[in-house]
Amino acid sequence: MSQADERRITTEEPDDGAGGSRFGAAATPALDRSVVDASKEVRWPGTNGTLHEAWKAQNGGETPIDRIGGGSDFQPFFQRYGVPAMDLGSASPGSPGNYHCSCDDFYWTAHFGDPSWEYHAAMSRLAGIATLRLADADVIAMRYRPYAAETAGYLAGFTAEQRKRLGSVVVDVSRDIAQARAWRRAAEALQARADEALRRGDTAAFRRLNDKIMRTERDLLTRAGLPGRPWYRHQIYAPGIDTGYATQRLPGLHDALFADRDVRAARAQEARLFESLRAATRTLTPEE
Repeated sequence: MSQADERRITTEEPDDGAGGSRFGAAATPALDRSVVDASKEVRWPGTNGTLHEAWKAQNGGETPIDRIGGGSDFQPFFQRYGVPAMDLGSASPGSPGNYHCSCDDFYWTAHFGDPSWEYHAAMSRLAGIATLRLADADVIAMRYRPYAAETAGYLAGFTAEQRKRLGSVVVDVSRDIAQARAWRRAAEALQARADEALRRGDTAAFRRLNDKIMRTERDLLTRAGLPGRPWYRHQIYAPGIDTGYATQRLPGLHDALFADRDVRAARAQEARLFESLRAATRTLTPEE
C-alpha cells in the first residue's frame, strides 16, 4: 500500500451516473450518517425540497443504504486495502436501457437521460458536500457503533443459517458476537471522547482520534484473503461468489462453510475474524 492509500480517509463512487429522480446509496456502515446528513443540504430537481425529503418519500419514510459489495471502482480501495467507501447514484424509474450499451454516451444523456443536467448538478453537490465534510472535520465523521452492531447481527444470522441448512451449529461464533459487542462499546466510548475533544477544542487529541478511526476498517482485513480468492481481504463484505454484484456478508465464513462445505476451513475463518474484531476493538478503545 502506498503512503497515499495509508492516509486515504474514504473513496466515493458515483455509480449508475446521475440521470434520474430515484436516488440510491450504498456504503460501509460507518459512513451512513455522512450520506444522510449531506442529502439534507441538496435541493432535488423536480421537487420543492431536498434530496433527503425526496429519498424518504420514495421509500416509505426511510433512507435505505445498501452495503457495498462488488461491481464498481471502489473495490481495490475497499476490498484490498480497507478504505471505507460510499457508492452514490440516481436513475430513472425502471430501466432506461442505456447501462453498458453503445448508446450510453453524451448524446443519450443530453437528449434523454438528463437533458437539463439538473440531476448531475445535484449529485455533484451531494458528493462534494460529503467529501468536504469528511476532509475538513477536526475529527473524521465515521461512526463505528452501528457497524459493530450490524456485524453482531450478521453473526447471529450465520448461526441461524447453520441450523436451517445443516440442522446444527458446526462453527461456533458466540465469541465473535461477544467481541462485536465489545467493539460496539469501544466505538461508543471513542465517540464520547471525540465529542469531549471537540467541545474543548483539544487539537492534540484530534490526530490521535483520527488515526484510530482511519485504522479501524483496515483491522477487518485478513492477509490470507478469502477462501479461493485471496485478492479479496475484507471479512465483513465482499461480492458473492455466484451472485454477481450482490453483497455477501461474512464472506469468509459463508464461502468456506456453505459454498466449499469445509468445516475445518470455516473454523479457521472464524479464528481470523475473531482476531480482526479484537484488533478493531483495541484500535477504538480510547487511551487513558
